[in-house]
Amino acid sequence: MSGKTRENATENAEVLDTYKQNLLRTIDEISKYQPQYAQSISNLQQDYFQVTKELINRSFAIQKSWIGNTAKNTVGPTVAPYAEQYRKQSSEITSQAFHVFDTANQLAIDILNSARENIKLYGKTFDTVTEFNANLANTWSNFFTSAQKQYVK
Repeated sequence: MSGKTRENATENAEVLDTYKQNLLRTIDEISKYQPQYAQSISNLQQDYFQVTKELINRSFAIQKSWIGNTAKNTVGPTVAPYAEQYRKQSSEITSQAFHVFDTANQLAIDILNSARENIKLYGKTFDTVTEFNANLANTWSNFFTSAQKQYVK
């Protein structure tokens, strides 16, 4: 290998190393913000849940107050004969909804875990393909070099 060829090979290797380092630094820089995003999303969800609970409490307090005032002043609609049935049905519907939520959440978690496993498999597949390509490139390089030596003599 001539001095110029070695110099070109060295420069090419340095360019590739620089490019690789810059890509790795970029990924590291991007990944620094992921915990902050996750925390911000979690905080947003908690705030939303808290405000929703307050909204529900206030709405029902107003309704109870209105029912109390209406009962004193006028004859309003009564639910007394159906109150127990409403309570049972409401509790049953809520329990069934919780079961659906639990199932949906478990499904979502399983999907995320499967996605993580698929990413790991993708990495292993990429390693195998890279190894194959490196072996193929080395084989071609060796063949090309030996073919060149025949003509140089």
